[in-house]
Order: sequence, then structure tokens, then C-alpha cells
Amino acid sequence: MISKEELIKFVGTRSWYQTIQFEEDVRSKGYDWCGEPAWRNIKTFLPESLEDMRVLDLGCNAGLFCVEMALLGAKEVIGVDYSGWRPNWDFAEQREFVTAYFEQKYNRKLPITYITGMMEDVLEKQDIGKFDYVLAIASIYYSTRQDSVVKRLYDIANKVIVRVRDDDRIAVVKKLFGKYNFKETKILQEKWWEKLHKQTDDFYLFLFEK
Repeated sequence: MISKEELIKFVGTRSWYQTIQFEEDVRSKGYDWCGEPAWRNIKTFLPESLEDMRVLDLGCNAGLFCVEMALLGAKEVIGVDYSGWRPNWDFAEQREFVTAYFEQKYNRKLPITYITGMMEDVLEKQDIGKFDYVLAIASIYYSTRQDSVVKRLYDIANKVIVRVRDDDRIAVVKKLFGKYNFKETKILQEKWWEKLHKQTDDFYLFLFEK
């Protein structure tokens, strides 16, 4: 049982990438364009219910999107993250805590499995089955083996939601998905920097389908 005091202590003593609203007065200090604010955009690419669906989150970080997809009814959620990209930020511990907290909050067991490892290795070396949806939120363009990642996604995924920024990176990702016969069916410019009054490349969400 996670008490309010334990929640406040854990949230307040960790470095967070995802912004998560645990309770009305308890919120992790993540980046404004990550976590719950980003989820509101991602959710528009998903059906109202994920009942009987399997979903995969590549680069799941603290696990918020995995939790949200489980709460939408997914029968199985797999989250993959590589701790080496920020080794001192204890994301593995964060996602276990986040999952346990929301299981307690909603009084239900969430069908989430987390795998620690590089997405390339997990996709190429582990038999994780097939998925109705895959999230790749600001993750694929960091891979040094993007071609093999997208090729493998075609084998295992029906729909892939990709978040990417920078015109050059966008062009590469779109070309790769086209190469492996995915169709781009939806796009959303998120306009985070406009909201934050900054000048930089915007994030875009893409939905690629077989």
C-alpha cells in the first residue's frame, strides 16, 4: 500500500522525464511536452477502447503510456526501455512505482510487462509476438539501426504511432516506413514550442498502417 507520504517522497526525490499527475496536488516535474500533455495528443490516434488488443511502447520511460493503454482496456502491454541513455535517472524504478500506484488507485491489476534493453535487440532477438498498436514516441530516430527496427515492426505491428522532430529526421523516418510498405494515414503537428514561446523544431505525430 503506497501512502500519500510515500507518494510525495518518491515523486519529489526522483528526476522525471514524463510529467505525471498522480493526485490533484502531486505531479512529477517532467518536461512539458512529455507525459500526460503528450498523452492527450497520442490518445487521438487510438480508438476509445483497446479491449482485446496487444500494444507495445518502445521507449516507455516511466511507463505512463503503458498504464494509460492498459486503462483503455488493452489485454497486454509491453514496455521497452534502455536505461543506458540516462543511467542516473532510475527509470526502471519509476515505472514499477508508477504502475503499482495506478493499480492501487484504480484497484485493478494492469497487464503490463516491462523489458529493459535496447529496442533493436528486443525486436530482433526476442519473440514478443504481434501487436495491434506500437508507440514509438521520440525513440526510433535515436536508433543506430532504424532500418532494421522499421523492418521488424512491419512483421509484428498493424499500426505504429511515431513521434519525431527535425525535418531531416522526419524525412528519414517517413522514407523508411514507406520502404516497408506502411501507409501514412494521419499526422498531427503538436506545436509545443509555440505554447512554450520557444523557437525550435516542432514534434509531429504520425500514424503508419499496413
